[in-house]
Amino acid sequence: MDNIILGNRYQLRELIGVGGMAKVYKATDRLLQREVAIKVLKDQYEEDDEFVKKFSNEALSAARLSHVNIVSVYDIGEDLISGKKIHYIVMEYVNGETLKDLIDKNKNGLSNHDIVDYSIQIAQALSSAHQSNIIHRDIKPQNILMDKYGLLKVTDFGIARVSTNATITYTSSILGTVHYISPEQAKGKFVDEKSDLYSLGVVMYEMATGKVPFDADNSVGIAVMHIQDEAVEPKEINKNLSNRLNDIIMKLLEKNPQDRFTNAKELIRALEDENYNIGSIKKEQTAKIPVVEDNIEETSFIPIVEEKIPAEERNDEDKILEEKKEDKEDDEAIYVSPGDDNKNLKEKKKKRKIWPIFLVILALALGVFYYVRSSNSNMVEVPTVLNLSEDEAVKLLKSKNLKANVSRYAESNNYGEGKVMEQDPSPKAKVKPYSTVNLVISQGREVKVPDLSNMTVSQAEESLKEVGLSLGKTNSEYSDTVEKDKIISQNPRVGETVQSGSEIDINVSLGKKEPEVKNVSVPNLVGQTEEKAISIAENSSISVRNINYEYSESIEKGIVISQSISANTEVAENSKIDLVVSNGKDPSRKENTDNKSNEEEKDGKDKKKQQEAVNVSFSITPPKDKESFNIKIYKLSDDNQKTDLLYNQNHTSKEVGDDGTLSLNFKSVVGTRVQILVDGESKGVYEVNK
Repeated sequence: MDNIILGNRYQLRELIGVGGMAKVYKATDRLLQREVAIKVLKDQYEEDDEFVKKFSNEALSAARLSHVNIVSVYDIGEDLISGKKIHYIVMEYVNGETLKDLIDKNKNGLSNHDIVDYSIQIAQALSSAHQSNIIHRDIKPQNILMDKYGLLKVTDFGIARVSTNATITYTSSILGTVHYISPEQAKGKFVDEKSDLYSLGVVMYEMATGKVPFDADNSVGIAVMHIQDEAVEPKEINKNLSNRLNDIIMKLLEKNPQDRFTNAKELIRALEDENYNIGSIKKEQTAKIPVVEDNIEETSFIPIVEEKIPAEERNDEDKILEEKKEDKEDDEAIYVSPGDDNKNLKEKKKKRKIWPIFLVILALALGVFYYVRSSNSNMVEVPTVLNLSEDEAVKLLKSKNLKANVSRYAESNNYGEGKVMEQDPSPKAKVKPYSTVNLVISQGREVKVPDLSNMTVSQAEESLKEVGLSLGKTNSEYSDTVEKDKIISQNPRVGETVQSGSEIDINVSLGKKEPEVKNVSVPNLVGQTEEKAISIAENSSISVRNINYEYSESIEKGIVISQSISANTEVAENSKIDLVVSNGKDPSRKENTDNKSNEEEKDGKDKKKQQEAVNVSFSITPPKDKESFNIKIYKLSDDNQKTDLLYNQNHTSKEVGDDGTLSLNFKSVVGTRVQILVDGESKGVYEVNK
């Protein structure tokens, strides 16, 4: 789309980025004479009303925001180019790099000062958006631009939504980048401004350590870790990180949104004011009470057992107190009806006999509890085996002194055939050595291969992604029927059933193959009769186009005096050549005249000079970015029209000299005007001189 003008105002210059549903171009606003960035909806979504609506919503959401740390939206529009409707958003152009680029260049983490500075700028952008009830939902370093002065600007509100009471509910799929997704976002639950703060916490973690807090072999594994795993404190990775920044980051990464900062403004205060009370960061771990076997109920308290004085050692006062105490306990435990004294007395005695038995059982339960708790040090942590093959999962569990049991097989959209899709107990759980881990193995999911014919490669990728397939090998070949850069064929073929996640190979058209140009050597026709010269030229696959006749005092009539293309010059087959044939002596002139003027003599010499063939050498500067290129040299007529093809050769970059130029050598008649073309692009018009 280079050099296309949208809305009769914005001239596209170069492609600078590609997203999920749009491409971003650097462009020039011809009205205000400034550089802008233009986001153009991809071709395959132009007719999709839902995508067009999302695209427009992004512009409307972002256009409501005006802040120094947010990329400004200038304009939104649509245009019709070559019969295709184009939807576009005009935005502020930031000349610089992304925060991700900066992090990648500082693998060991940024300085404390820079982390604070950049975090405050991002938080200020979020605070402005949140005040307008807009949640970004995709905060990540790739969406944060930095100019050459260190000013950060948050961009890409592509999945932002205007919120009601600052709260959003998911209705379809979880959006956002999984490495930076909040736990509530991963669960598909309510998302508010605290979700953006969690994502900012991940970005700060990456600025501090050079890596994200959670990473795994697949997206599902990462999402699960966000939900249930605790991140390693960044200070353990970067010893130079301040304790305060470490605490702020860990507070942002709290699983429960209520445990994070209330809003972006509170985060800014915590970053700016060293005396600001961040609050309790580390929570006490709740002790997990293990399961006690034999159905013995567990308890978390230790009863106090009073020491009883033997009857024979008690004095009268002791006996009276003891009797009163027993009577009180009995009154509280048993309701005594009149007339049932003997029965109640027996029950009281029976209860007194049961009480010591209960104490023995309780003591036994406590003993088992403490035994189990003391054996916790021997417990094994269950590893993550999700997305591993059955054999790999069994091998990994065995190495951890655990047993594997395949409980069932099931279809899955997210896991390939033969991969573990569920495990029980879940990852990180503590179990006894040699416990059994139950596995559910994916049978994959069979899908039909869509028709990719006449699609571009990018369109095919999107079409395959929608049904859970991916692009495989891409081959190219010439085609007389399929347009260049469109898909000719595919394997597997249309309608075949394959497993979800399979790759589809494609053949892409290179367009029509141009016929090979055969070169021939121009024969020497000077001195031949006109008839013989024409015959020699035709036998050499060259045709005679024009024949001019001139008087000659030295060459007899009917003999070729000169030819427009020098002998031995390599030209394309079927090229045309012009001849000059002698018409004999001029009858109007007297023979043996001695009074020939100096001016006529000079004109004769000039004509002879023009007809003389000479070696010609040109230095051409070929394209730097091509391994091979073609050079053509055409003879031009007086009205600058191309006539004869004097030179047609393919060259490679290996022939280019150290000075970046390529020397061309051929023969031509003095005074001939030629045009040089490299891959069809003119490099100028020159006149052949001696």
